Amino acid sequence: METNRLYRIKNQAAIGGVAAGLAHYFDIDRSIVRILFVIAFFFAAGVPVVFIYVLLWAFLPKAIMEEKPIHVIRLQN
Repeated sequence: METNRLYRIKNQAAIGGVAAGLAHYFDIDRSIVRILFVIAFFFAAGVPVVFIYVLLWAFLPKAIMEEKPIHVIRLQN
C-alpha cells in the first residue's frame, strides 16, 4: 500500500513549493491552492496565513522529483 505524503515541490514553485506540494497531495490544480492562499491572506488579515506558509516551508521536506528529459525534435528541410 502506497501512502500519499506531503512534500514541497521546488521545481514547480512560485515561492517555496508549498502550494505545489499541497496541490499534489490533494490532487488539485496548483492555481487553485495559490488562489486559496491569497483569499485566506486577505480574509485573515495576512499574518496568520504568512506564518502558516513559512512554517510549512520550513518543516515540509523537499520532494525528490525526477527531471524528465527534454526531447528535441529536429525538422528536416
